[in-house]
Amino acid sequence: MKIAAAFLADAANVREGTLGVLSGFINTINREAYPAALGATLVVVVEYDENEARRGDPERTFRARCEPAVGGGEVFSLEGTFSLGGGNDSFGYIPMVFSLTDAQVPMPGSYRIIFEGSGLERVDVRFYANSTTMPDFEE
Repeated sequence: MKIAAAFLADAANVREGTLGVLSGFINTINREAYPAALGATLVVVVEYDENEARRGDPERTFRARCEPAVGGGEVFSLEGTFSLGGGNDSFGYIPMVFSLTDAQVPMPGSYRIIFEGSGLERVDVRFYANSTTMPDFEE
């Protein structure tokens, strides 16, 4: 099993196994003041094959956590489960969307959302948070 795609988008939904994405591959957010809401959706697509479908439990766990790209603690996290579709001889894609609209980014800087799970290789979704206001300079 592998991550076929992982990125931030303005919005996304899954309906009957079909993924719909609005403005995907966000890599920068611009906010006037921090802490600020991320205001995005995490999109992850897992690809699996027949061999993976035959291995044990179809229920798999995952965890995603956001942290500064260099140093610093966890900013926010989410976890849950997903299921492999079809039967033992199937292959396919599992699209997942996670609303991070209200997740708080503490300050400008470089961040990564680390997504990992049982039977999955880890993937990092990186983004940069910019401040749109200039600092006050004392004279």
